[in-house]
Amino acid sequence: MGVKIRKRRMAGGEVAFYIDTYHKDFGRFSQRTDFKANPKNRTEFDQVKADALDMARKGQKDLERDPAGVFSRKAFASNDFVDFVRERAGSKRYSAHMNSLKYLRGFTGGSVQFKNLNSQWLGRFKSYLLSVDGLSSNTASTYLVFVMHCIRLAYKAEYIPEDFTGRVEGIGMLPISRHVLNQEEIDKLNQSKCNNLMVKLAFLFACYTGLRLSDIELLKWEKIIIENWQHFLKFQQKKTGSFEKMPLCPQAVKIINDVQKLHAEYAPEGDDRVFILPCRTQLGTILNEWGCRSGLTWRLHFHASRHTFASLAISAGIALFTTSKLLGHRSLRTIDVYAHSYMNDNIKAVQNFPMMAVIEPQPVELSSTPIVSIPEQILQPQPTVTPPPGIVAEALHAKGEIIARALSLKRNAAGKYEFNGSEFTAVELAMETGRI
Repeated sequence: MGVKIRKRRMAGGEVAFYIDTYHKDFGRFSQRTDFKANPKNRTEFDQVKADALDMARKGQKDLERDPAGVFSRKAFASNDFVDFVRERAGSKRYSAHMNSLKYLRGFTGGSVQFKNLNSQWLGRFKSYLLSVDGLSSNTASTYLVFVMHCIRLAYKAEYIPEDFTGRVEGIGMLPISRHVLNQEEIDKLNQSKCNNLMVKLAFLFACYTGLRLSDIELLKWEKIIIENWQHFLKFQQKKTGSFEKMPLCPQAVKIINDVQKLHAEYAPEGDDRVFILPCRTQLGTILNEWGCRSGLTWRLHFHASRHTFASLAISAGIALFTTSKLLGHRSLRTIDVYAHSYMNDNIKAVQNFPMMAVIEPQPVELSSTPIVSIPEQILQPQPTVTPPPGIVAEALHAKGEIIARALSLKRNAAGKYEFNGSEFTAVELAMETGRI
C-alpha cells in the first residue's frame, strides 16, 4: 500500500500534481489537487511540488491509520456538494443562507461533486458573485462566507481531503450607512397615518425595545410580566437562541396598552400573539408608504427600529455594555463585578427614554367579541408606585457586599470597608463605585 504524487503536463505548459492511493484490500484511486506550476519558474515549481509531497505524506499517515476511512472518502467525493449546502442552509433558517444556496445553484447548474471542489472552483464562484447585477459586495461577501463555511464542514466530515478556503481571499466588506430615526422623526411617524395600525404600533414598540422583527412576530402576551412595579419581556431570541429578560420603558408600556385596544379588531377569534402582522412583503410596503407620508427621504424598513433603539439608548447616557445587554448581544464581555448588576442598570436606563409627543387619539372601531388571549393582570393599567426606601437600601447593601468581595476588601474595626483611602459602609461603597 502507499500514497504517491503523480505529475501531468497541461496544455498551457503547466504541470498539475495528482495523488495516487493504493491498498491491497481496498484498491486504488487517483485524486486531483490544486497544486500546479510551470517548470520554467523553478522556484515556484519546487514550492508547489513540496506542497504536493506534504499532502501525499499526510495521506500516507491517514492510510496507515485508517485505510477504510481513506477509501470511504473516495465514495464521498462523488456526492453532491449543493445538497450538502442545502441541508446546512435549511437547518439554520436564515434567509442569507437560503440565498447563498440560490446563487450556488445558479453557478453550478444545480449540482457539483465534492471531487471537483478546489481553490480554483471557489475563486470562480467568488468572481461569479461579484459579477451578478444588483448584488452588493457586502451581500456577496455574506454568501461567499457561508459557502466557505460549508466547505470547511465538508473537510471535517472527510468529504474532501483538504480545507482550501485559506487560499481564496474573501470579499471585503464596505462600510454602510445605517438608517436611524431621531426623536423628531419618531414623533412625525407617530402623528402620520399608517395603513395598518398594528404595523405602526409594532414598529414604534421596536424603536423603544430594540426587538428584531422575528421576535416581534413571536411575542406572546404571557411573556409580558410585572415584577416589583416594573414591566418586563421574557423571551427567547429567535436569532441567537438566548433567553432574555428585558425591562420596558414607560413609552413601550403605553404602546402595549394601545395594542390591547386593537386586539379585538385584529384577532376577533383570539390570538395569544401580541402583534398580529401581515406577511413580510405586505409589511414592507406598508412601512414604505408610511415613511413617505411622514417625510422620510429613505425607504423605511423594520430593522431601522433596532438601530433607532441603540441610538436612543446611547443618547440617554446608557453605557455600551448596558445597551448591548438591552439589544440581546452576546459578544460584549465585562468583568464579573459589574455583570451581576446589569439588570438594575437596565431598569434605570430605560426610564430615561423620551416619550413621544402627545397627539389626539384616533377613533378605533372595536369588535364586540371579547378578548380571551390576554392575561388580565397585564391589561389593567398599572399605577405608578414608588418603591419603599427600605428596598432601595437593601439592594444597595447587597450590591456593596458583592463589590467588596470582588475587590477583596476587608472590614476595619469600625465595620466599614476601606477603598481609595476612605471608609465606606456597604451602601456607600455601592454608591461610590457607581460613580466611577
